[in-house]
Amino acid sequence: MRLAVLALGVLLAGVAAGGGGGGGGGGQRRGGEGRKRLHRVQHGHCSYTFVLPELEACRGPDRYGNINAAQRDAPPPADGGDGSAHKLQLLETAMENNTQWLQKLENYIQENIKTEMVQIQAHAVHNQTATMLEIGTNLLTRTAEQTRKLNVVEAQVMNQTSRIEIQLLENSLSTNKLEKELLMQVTEISKLQDKNSRLEKKVLVLESRQQAELEDLREEKERLQDLVVLQSTSIESLQRQLHTASANNSILQRQQQQLTESVHTLLTLLSVSPVPLPREQKFRDCADAFKAGNNISGVYYLHIGNMTEPTKAFCDMETSGGGWTVFQRRVNGSVDFQRTWREYKLGFGDAAGEHWLGNEAVFQMTSQSQYSLRVELRDWEGNAPYSQYDKFQLGNEKQHYRLFLRGYSGTAGHQSSLTSHGTGFSTRDSDNDNCLCKCALMLTGGWWFDACGLSNLNGMYYAVGHNIRKLNGIKWHHFRGPSYSLRSTAMMIRPSDF
Repeated sequence: MRLAVLALGVLLAGVAAGGGGGGGGGGQRRGGEGRKRLHRVQHGHCSYTFVLPELEACRGPDRYGNINAAQRDAPPPADGGDGSAHKLQLLETAMENNTQWLQKLENYIQENIKTEMVQIQAHAVHNQTATMLEIGTNLLTRTAEQTRKLNVVEAQVMNQTSRIEIQLLENSLSTNKLEKELLMQVTEISKLQDKNSRLEKKVLVLESRQQAELEDLREEKERLQDLVVLQSTSIESLQRQLHTASANNSILQRQQQQLTESVHTLLTLLSVSPVPLPREQKFRDCADAFKAGNNISGVYYLHIGNMTEPTKAFCDMETSGGGWTVFQRRVNGSVDFQRTWREYKLGFGDAAGEHWLGNEAVFQMTSQSQYSLRVELRDWEGNAPYSQYDKFQLGNEKQHYRLFLRGYSGTAGHQSSLTSHGTGFSTRDSDNDNCLCKCALMLTGGWWFDACGLSNLNGMYYAVGHNIRKLNGIKWHHFRGPSYSLRSTAMMIRPSDF
């Protein structure tokens, strides 16, 4: 393209020069001014300046008489022609030459333009392709970034979905569990309702039976009252008959007098040679009575220590060799063991039945020699274990009848249920335990509680069917646990060297 512009500039310069040759007079007048003629061509950002030839400086016509020396192929002028015709011819020749040059230039320019247009098109295609590739690369990059973000979002959505599914599963499991528990509760409620209905029926049956029994008792009472009236009438009649018979029968009177004399005679004989009673023999304990030949279990009078009056005590002459002095017995709940300190000190109850011999008597007895202790137990199922201690002793009243034990053995547990390190005796009005609470009030009875401890054989007596889950009952922890109330108990002592 640049070559075409240069050629066009040269052609214009030639035309300008040819025009100057045609007007030689004018050029010669302007040449006297001494200035150069310039032609400038602007092409895009570039500009081209051409210096046009001056006519004064050009050489004259060559040997052919041609002023345009640049046109070498022009024909020589005719010799005898006119000057104007000659110039006109030259101009025509120049015009033809210029036309040829213009055609050549046009061809050249067209060829160059075609080549450059191809290059420009190729360059444009290349640039467009590069631009499209860059745009495609950017689009791919953005697409990859969007894809990555979409993958992250998809992963988050999947994680959230999995969490929601897990929560739904957990909720369904918990719901199933609650439904099962609800069904179980409903089943249990239905069972309880059935049981309640059966119990109500039984209660109604028992009430009807009780009413029938009450009616029977009323009828029996009326019959007995009638019978009493009849018997009283018969007794009165018999008394009248007896009075009549006694008045009329002297034989019976004589027989009665003889019987009376016989009775007096027997009394006289008995007073002459009396039989010694067990009370008249002085025994320190039941072991002395056993050694004296008394081998029958029963109530004996014991002279214990420095006590002024003899004490009635039950002697067990059969268990484990006999000779045991019983100082506590529970068999049927007939005696109330919720007693004061003084009552537990002096003793209460019936020696032949339920009783407490007395803390003072046990202290006096165990202070005169070394004794052993045996505890007999029996539950409501017929089991009868025992606990035995080689050494047993009580302190005096100032020491709160403190308990000292040593040498446990027996079948009522693998270890002792009595505290053996010197626990004081407590009652509801004398608290000597090792607990901030009052064990005698909470567990009832008088006992060596320690810190409400593992045993209490003087607690409330509960009959069968009501002896379970009773913390204040007759308990021995290592036999039936802390809440089972026993049927019967007995605590007995005898000398260790018996």
